[in-house]
Amino acid sequence: MKNSNNTPFLPSSLTWQLTSFHELSGYEVYNIIQAREQVFVKDQHCTYIDADGLDFTAMHLSAYKGNEGNDNQDSNPQLVAYCRVLTSTTPQRYPIIGRVLVVADYRGHGLARELMIRAIDYCHSHFSNQPIHLSAQTYLIEFYQSLGFVCEDAAYDAEGIEHIHMILAPL
Repeated sequence: MKNSNNTPFLPSSLTWQLTSFHELSGYEVYNIIQAREQVFVKDQHCTYIDADGLDFTAMHLSAYKGNEGNDNQDSNPQLVAYCRVLTSTTPQRYPIIGRVLVVADYRGHGLARELMIRAIDYCHSHFSNQPIHLSAQTYLIEFYQSLGFVCEDAAYDAEGIEHIHMILAPL
């Protein structure tokens, strides 16, 4: 399969990275912000403050496509999928997965599922016996349910898009 710039794309060729904010390079931070703006602000027409101060304490899970065969030596790997994992401020200190995205040109390859499986694995290994929380856009309920999440409470509006709180029980 090829992406929009007509280059072959194989999900197995991705480089996955899980880092704290302080481990991210300036280039990586820029690409994360750019991808979040592209998906949430431009594509989904959400007007919200992305720089919410939570990135500093989050873990950032990213998938990069390298530039194999690219003659442009100035180019860097391209961010194609991303999410962040926060720790709740409650005494239970449970994990929250958020800002889940796959860049438009790379959707339809199973990257969202791979991203979530990796995020869930991280949460299970670093938050012993804690449920995993997320706020899902309601059109994605079935996707998250296929990963074991269940809906909690009623749907609500967040930046003009209907969301619902979902939880994955601990192992």
